[in-house]
Amino acid sequence: MPINNLHRFISLLESNGELSRISVHVDPLLEIAAITNRVCKQPGGGKALLFEHPSGSIFPVATNLFGSLQRVCRALGIDQLNDLTDKMSALLNQISEPELGSLDRQIRELPDFSRFTPRISGNPEPNLITMDPPDLTLFPFLQSWPEDGSADRHLRYITLPQVFTVDPAGGSPNCGIYRTQVRGPLELAIQWKTGSGAARHAEEFRRRGGAMPVAIALGGDPAATFSAMFPLPGTLDEMTFAGFLRGRSIEMAACRTVPLSVPATAELVIEGYINPTEKVMEGPFGNHTGFYSPASSAPLLRVTAIYHREGAIIPATLVGPPPMEDCWMAKAWERLLLAFLQRLVPTVIEIHFPLEWIFHQSAIISLDNPTPGMVRETADVLWSTPWFGAARLLVFIDAETDGADLSGVAWQSINMSEFKHDIFFDTSGKRLALDATGCCFTQKRIRGDADVAVRVARRWQEYGLTEP
Repeated sequence: MPINNLHRFISLLESNGELSRISVHVDPLLEIAAITNRVCKQPGGGKALLFEHPSGSIFPVATNLFGSLQRVCRALGIDQLNDLTDKMSALLNQISEPELGSLDRQIRELPDFSRFTPRISGNPEPNLITMDPPDLTLFPFLQSWPEDGSADRHLRYITLPQVFTVDPAGGSPNCGIYRTQVRGPLELAIQWKTGSGAARHAEEFRRRGGAMPVAIALGGDPAATFSAMFPLPGTLDEMTFAGFLRGRSIEMAACRTVPLSVPATAELVIEGYINPTEKVMEGPFGNHTGFYSPASSAPLLRVTAIYHREGAIIPATLVGPPPMEDCWMAKAWERLLLAFLQRLVPTVIEIHFPLEWIFHQSAIISLDNPTPGMVRETADVLWSTPWFGAARLLVFIDAETDGADLSGVAWQSINMSEFKHDIFFDTSGKRLALDATGCCFTQKRIRGDADVAVRVARRWQEYGLTEP
């Protein structure tokens, strides 16, 4: 049975012993987040959690659904994350001369991508129940950290929203996961970054002077949630990309009060309009840095409709000091990004995001036969891409060094670098790179004798030593 909705995914996790049900009443204000935080810090990311009776609501809450490498693979229907690299590489290899500036168009034109364009029904999904009157406060949206939303005393946030927008002409669809603050029964503040797809659409509506339709979907096919999170090149359609990941097109249904479409298998849909000139104060919000993002102005969504599946489960995530669920989700992007980089920057052999670095766009980059000039040229190219435009630190190593072995990378960095020459900044002085490839060193690298290593392995039991 295809995993095209949240209920099926949760059933899959439970059948594989990867889900814990919490049957007692638990408070969505801080308590659910505290439990989730403690579970996220367990080895391997802990289990997914289903809170069956959140206080003050009839709707269950699911957290940490994607909080392990194994569950990320289950969500995307793959055996291992490297399958994503292979899949993306096979697609990109069909482009003879990939160019970053037009990569979205080049991908869209490929039949092996465009055939996954969503199947859009002109009618609303009939199995969703209209809430009359609509009331956001009846849902168990979370407060994650004590100061969240304290500027205006609106404490609850929707943390896994798929936010759908289009341009004023009804084209160029975008879906992103943006921080969304509940401000009462019929109002939401949505915090999107400058340069994001939704921000571009909002600016176009502001220039034209009209209200912008917005639809927010929760749940549905897990591939849609991942695709909404990924920083895809240009204006590549996230729902087509989700279909590409899943291997079949996402089914979309028409919204009821706005001219948009949302995944037909969503658990909950919220519709409304934003006046691009109307702003409210949103925040502060506890972030992955371990500090609060300060309160700032954000667009205000006025709700026109809410509808949900019978027995809807509200997916939520917790953002904070790693390891957290979003770190494991970002590992999927790491594997896709490797495919992009290998086509655009052929000297890149491998890339690794340490969990603590992921949301600073910082990475360990493996290069093939590096030279000093190559390292600096590669750093400049990466800094010019949207994926590393704000990278605080890039560490370059040679292909022989395992970038996933942080202890080995640390050893390499301290032993194979002349900091006077091998630490360098970009022109702004805000981005740092370290050349830890050892390409400037004349000393010969220590390597064991291969024949002796084989003989030792063969005779290990004979030595009377325990297994290493």
